[in-house]
Amino acid sequence: MKEGDKICIIQGTGAAAAENTTLVAALTALGVPFYEQQPYLETREIVHGEERVTVTWCMETRTADGRYRTQDLITWWHDAEWLAANEDHPLAYARAAVANYRRIVDGVKSSAPVGIVRKGSKFALVPFDATPERRQALLDSLEKIL
Repeated sequence: MKEGDKICIIQGTGAAAAENTTLVAALTALGVPFYEQQPYLETREIVHGEERVTVTWCMETRTADGRYRTQDLITWWHDAEWLAANEDHPLAYARAAVANYRRIVDGVKSSAPVGIVRKGSKFALVPFDATPERRQALLDSLEKIL
């Protein structure tokens, strides 16, 4: 880093570190370059007997095309009113994509896998978390179809 260089630092621990990773992904999608000399740093220290992991992202202060200041994008990312008032802005689309991704992942994680039981050309879908009674009822209905 040369004297006079300025960078935008995004830093967090725990859940904030993960939250910042989605922000950094959005910033790079909008054209904010990483600070090349040190784009990412993970530090670990023991604080009160517990390990604390801190993740630091270093970004340039403007998008590559000069259109946006990185700090403005970060501020807007956290401002629900701004996002609602600027729903056609690329940052609002990026924020919506992240929210949709999280909802999809949460839905997948909360869904039980489903087994397929086939009898000829017929089949029954049996959720892995079905009670024994429900499982039997589904299998019985398959027998009745045949």
